[in-house]
Amino acid sequence: MRRKKTISLILKIVIVFFAFFFLYKQLSSKSSVEQFEIDHILIQLQDNYLLIFVVILMMFLNWFLESLKWRFLISKIESISIFRSFAAVFSGITVSTFTPNRIGEYAGRVFCLEKADRIQGVLITVIGSMSQLLTTIVFGLTGFLLLPNLMQELDSLLSEFIFAYPIMLFVIILLNVILVTLFLNASVFTVLLSKLKILGKFHKYNQVFTFYDSSELLEALLYSVARYIVFTTQFFILLHVFGVNISYIDSIILTTVMLFIISIIPTIAITEIGVRGSVALFLFGLVSSNAVGILSATFIMWIINLLLPALIGTFFIFTLKFFRK
Repeated sequence: MRRKKTISLILKIVIVFFAFFFLYKQLSSKSSVEQFEIDHILIQLQDNYLLIFVVILMMFLNWFLESLKWRFLISKIESISIFRSFAAVFSGITVSTFTPNRIGEYAGRVFCLEKADRIQGVLITVIGSMSQLLTTIVFGLTGFLLLPNLMQELDSLLSEFIFAYPIMLFVIILLNVILVTLFLNASVFTVLLSKLKILGKFHKYNQVFTFYDSSELLEALLYSVARYIVFTTQFFILLHVFGVNISYIDSIILTTVMLFIISIIPTIAITEIGVRGSVALFLFGLVSSNAVGILSATFIMWIINLLLPALIGTFFIFTLKFFRK
């Protein structure tokens, strides 16, 4: 028993160490941070501290909505309090900082469960992530439809082909409908997986997709949409703080495309800020020449929505239960 406690403590210390190390490397990485003018950022933060405070509050709202979603989904195998769900989500953020595409988030969450099967917990967490990814894809593809209004070269290219835009419109709408329909009927995956000989033996885990009916999956999807709205609004506020003159509608269109592109690029936390900055600069550069403002907004968004939650999560890491009695 004492040996397990010692190993558990060592694991927690290692996780916290790696989290701090990777976040520090990200902040000190010349390739990532050299593009940001820190002095300019600090001045704007001081001049707009009330708006920054609002963005920070929205960060907590964002992760609170995620906590509600995860608590709702995980209740199929274990009832947990909103505080424990909140702790699980923040622990997952901390672990995700040093894993590719944040896959460590799943492990960070399920070790908060006391009795439930942890593999089922991972699969349920995947369902929650699928709802968020689906939201990003649907809004992102819709954003691509509206992008020609902001990108004259693309608009001119499409206008050369009479049926180009109608075809693109049809394909994207059809794809969105198919993706949403598949998600709302996730039980289909259980049938498909059970037919595979290799996975057929793991019926206990395959059946996770049958835990939820369409109305419950729709509820999870609505939580994801609410989070998406919070996030895109945060970014619009930060663009305003750093002097990027852009309408709310144009900001939403470009942000949806940006999030879509970022979601399909494999990254780890140590490279993510550079990727975000490059994508944001390319897209928002279509409507604004304020490169410093665009990059500053991206940088502070990363600080508030990832760095700060990851630091908070280090406290919850020590509540994880790697071993059970």
